[in-house]
Amino acid sequence: MKTAHLAVVAILLGAVVVLGQDSKPGEYELSQLKDSVHRITTQHMYLGWDEKAFNRSGDLVAVAIVKTIPESALTSPTTVKEILGILHSAFACPSRCIAAPDNRQPNVTMLLLEHLRTRSSGPMQGEIDQTTNFISLQTKDTK
Repeated sequence: MKTAHLAVVAILLGAVVVLGQDSKPGEYELSQLKDSVHRITTQHMYLGWDEKAFNRSGDLVAVAIVKTIPESALTSPTTVKEILGILHSAFACPSRCIAAPDNRQPNVTMLLLEHLRTRSSGPMQGEIDQTTNFISLQTKDTK
């Protein structure tokens, strides 16, 4: 009887280990971030989970934005404001909150912000500059 239970436990543990190896690290995160970005920019619904996920993901959020939002939508002031809010959340506490050290530096984020700035005009450029400055300050001493 005990060997039957041990065999079942061993099979279940083996299945858990094998299932855990199916996906690449970050793949699940990126998928979830893309879903959040899509929901926020299309349905204008921002959930508490989104905030938490953005806080923990840093520069990966910019990748999700680039992969989710079509180029044509990047000229919409509403979409740009939502993107700026998302990026602000992504770098709210980089040294403590962002899990992966590589995502603590805003490499893709700064490229995205520069692209948004060239595609916008007037007061929107000022908002983009404010977000750029905020992220630069937040990440100045992170490694």
